[in-house]
Amino acid sequence: MMNKSLVEVGAELMTKDEALDRLIELQTISGGIRDALALSREVRRREARGSGAVSMRIAVTEINHKGSSDTTVSALTVKKGVDCGAPDRRPVKLLFLISGKDGTDEADRVKNRLLRMLSDMRFTSMLCAAKSREEFLRLIEERERRLRDTDEGSTIQ
Repeated sequence: MMNKSLVEVGAELMTKDEALDRLIELQTISGGIRDALALSREVRRREARGSGAVSMRIAVTEINHKGSSDTTVSALTVKKGVDCGAPDRRPVKLLFLISGKDGTDEADRVKNRLLRMLSDMRFTSMLCAAKSREEFLRLIEERERRLRDTDEGSTIQ
């Protein structure tokens, strides 16, 4: 779902549109999306209905896209942040775009899992401070593993 080619850290962007364009570009370059223009239109329509900004300097936009062969997640950290219309009015420094395969609920499931991970402010700060794609992905993988271990340990049998 997420690999090195889908992540950019320390971007120097000025606007939300630039950030969304970069997230789309990352998905296109990685091969997860065939038609960047169609994805861009769908993302803009989704954002017109309501911003993906969720506060705590985070924005997560998720859509089901006809051109997605599988669910793809791209991520971007922005040095100074961009105005995404967040409820807390703070600039967003950590953005994700989830493109799910049309006709499935996978994008929504991925978004819920991601938001659960990002609810830990310390973890979110660490992602924003990551110096490389590798460090960013390592942090995500470690957090996923801890959540998985916690979930497995708390199941009722």
